[in-house]
Amino acid sequence: GPSEGDDLLKSVAIRLRNCMRASDTLARQGGDEFTVLLPDLAQADNAIVIAEKILNEFRVPFHVSGQDFSVSVSIGISVFPRDGESADALLKHADIAMFRVKNNGKNGFKFFDPEMNACHHERIIRENELRCAVRNSEFELHYQPLVCVTGNRIVGLEALIRWRHPVRGLVFPCSFIDMAEEIGLIHEITYWVLAEACGQLARWRAMGLDNLRISINVSPQEFNRNDLVERIASNVSKFGLPEDVLEIEITENPLLQDVSGVIDKMHRLRECGIRISIDDFGTHYSSLNYLRRFPINTIKIDQSFVRDLVEGQNCSPIIPAIICIARGFGLNLVAEGVETDYQMKTLRDLGCDEMQGYLFSMPLPADDVEQLLCDAFPILQD
Repeated sequence: GPSEGDDLLKSVAIRLRNCMRASDTLARQGGDEFTVLLPDLAQADNAIVIAEKILNEFRVPFHVSGQDFSVSVSIGISVFPRDGESADALLKHADIAMFRVKNNGKNGFKFFDPEMNACHHERIIRENELRCAVRNSEFELHYQPLVCVTGNRIVGLEALIRWRHPVRGLVFPCSFIDMAEEIGLIHEITYWVLAEACGQLARWRAMGLDNLRISINVSPQEFNRNDLVERIASNVSKFGLPEDVLEIEITENPLLQDVSGVIDKMHRLRECGIRISIDDFGTHYSSLNYLRRFPINTIKIDQSFVRDLVEGQNCSPIIPAIICIARGFGLNLVAEGVETDYQMKTLRDLGCDEMQGYLFSMPLPADDVEQLLCDAFPILQD
């Protein structure tokens, strides 16, 4: 609450003051940001002594309203006149260095250097471009088939976002999704993907291609929003789709955070008939307990494990273990990143029926996928 927050800020100020010399100045800029002015240092590196004293002070928990709180601190340092000859320049450059610390995991310090300024400038340009992309609808979806190898048929499609940049061409999500999450654009992008994918599936179903499910990736941040379930369900309803043709893919990260909130949202999604898939299974903290507690339909074997399936080498025990776990919990199983016949046959022999990867098809624009769906699927023909 606000009162406890104010008490914490006062405690922080007292600890910071205890790290200062009598000639130093401490000011609160606003929010949770403080500025320290260190005049008359014999050399710039002496600022490290103050920074390390602050870090050590913050290692001790703060006691507020009867509870202990652990607080981290990120420190950026700029030096006069090397990093600027005005207050504005020094503050700006210290701020840039501080954000570099935050981006590198927080709880540390860093001096400003000119390369940071160039990176910061580039970052601002990329942020503005991404905001323009959202406003101007510069995104498109590509679809990668999900194949049942025992039935020789496409059973679903994963919708994968691409950014059609006016200068750089086709940009993959690994280059912009993290930024979208950091600057608060991921919500708009997620619901654009949801509406576009549902609309495209409705068009395919109208053509008679009605034995498909479609999966979309949902950012862990979306599970912090109260309207997540309603927004997803309303799109399914808007396009007249059966609820069970939509599958929401999430990574293991949100399962480890607000557990009760995530469980509630997942149960509400399942009550709406929407399927839930755990993506990149086994690459984070994979708990058998959450497989028991969470209403999951599918787990996807991460492609890093599939990549280890190489002809002439012993099969890693991880994949058979995951398959055994999925079967034990009655879950559907999908292997990602299948690129060779050997990988496909090995996975099939181990009991994994559904796969996706370049062996079958790379992600394709909607028109190309439509042709693929209408034609025979050549990779699977004997």
